Amino acid sequence: MRHLRRLACILIVGTATCSAFGQGSDAALKDRVAQLVERLADPKVEAADAAEKSLVELGERALPLLPEESKLKNAGAKKRLKAVRAAIAEKMEQTNLGPTLVTIQGKGIRLTEALRQLQSQSGNRITDLREGTGAEVTNPSLDLDIQKLPFFQALDLIARQADVTPNYYTGDGSIGLMAGPGMDADLPDQIGVKAPPTVKNPVIYSGPFRIEIKSLALSRDFATGAANGNTQFEVAWEPRLRPMLMSLKSEDITIIDDHDGEVPPSVTDESGSVVLRPENPTAELNLNMTAPDRMNGVKTLKSIKVKAGITLPAGLKTFKFAKLTKPGDIQKGDITVSLISAEAEEDVWKVRVDLVYPGEGPAFESYRQGLFNNRIWLQKADGSRFELNGGFSNYGSGGGKLGFEYLFVDVPGKMADYGFVYETPSKVLTIPLEFEFQDVPLP
Repeated sequence: MRHLRRLACILIVGTATCSAFGQGSDAALKDRVAQLVERLADPKVEAADAAEKSLVELGERALPLLPEESKLKNAGAKKRLKAVRAAIAEKMEQTNLGPTLVTIQGKGIRLTEALRQLQSQSGNRITDLREGTGAEVTNPSLDLDIQKLPFFQALDLIARQADVTPNYYTGDGSIGLMAGPGMDADLPDQIGVKAPPTVKNPVIYSGPFRIEIKSLALSRDFATGAANGNTQFEVAWEPRLRPMLMSLKSEDITIIDDHDGEVPPSVTDESGSVVLRPENPTAELNLNMTAPDRMNGVKTLKSIKVKAGITLPAGLKTFKFAKLTKPGDIQKGDITVSLISAEAEEDVWKVRVDLVYPGEGPAFESYRQGLFNNRIWLQKADGSRFELNGGFSNYGSGGGKLGFEYLFVDVPGKMADYGFVYETPSKVLTIPLEFEFQDVPLP
């Protein structure tokens, strides 16, 4: 089910989507932001202060829905709205690199409501794929007692109770939901629900990551006598992070069998780094090894301990062009984004953008890698947006400058109706991904 791009919901704030919980949450957020902006002009200082604080707390999700300051008549409201933008931008600079903690408590909570809260509290998009794949779309009542659990643990618990399965190959950067069964992983007891004995796939949570063993295979070449093994992991991340690169070195891997013998791993330069793309918030990690000595009675891998590095963007900056049809430059700090042109060829809009980043060498190459995970969308004056859906190409680079052409397909309305918004990191960081699986049975 890895090619579900056309079945996934394209998030357009204020318009209908194929996800019931997405539609409700989008409309509610838009109304909430509009109400709070109106209260910024309240003559009661306490009320205006409360509205300003609430907008800042909504954070990045509220940013594209905020009106331009020039459209507000009240001088005090204009000043407060400017302060809100600055405060949200500052929060975005301080990227949360840990797990998002979620609290959802109550009896008889509908699945749509549980997912709405999960999205709202985490900033991670979830797409219901069941209708698009011909499955029955149920909305069961759930009894939940989720208190400050990491996002993935909360998601797995909800999926288990609702008999749905998360799918990380949506093609639009969200986490999809497929029809059950929702108990396809050996979930740790700390999430509050005991896994049934028939469950097979081991799962570990590490910060904002979810790691699952998908397969373990052993092989023997009778011509050479070589015996090898391979363990395939599925590493999923919170979509809000949009990581760029995963790297792995042999010296950061320790494998011990149930006879306390060391099993040598094998990581080549080619397989040691995996480029991560934003379309699917997951990646396969293949770990090759010398096959454990089954002839001496080895039945399990006592420990598989891995330490990888995840490179991801931080300090996100948003460049907003009021008119898609009006070329121009916007500079923030050391970064300049130039809207070069926008042309229509039948149902495809081609938008050309130049970016200037600081420096050359490894630092610039890190930024260059990050550009492929940038978020780009078209936005109307009312805050509704149309996400990039036709891909892109790199048409030139050099001297700290990169040129990209982005394609938007079947955009409703005219070019003059839209502005252009570009989100890019101001820096990149590498954080550790550490996990250990124990007592993994051999085939």
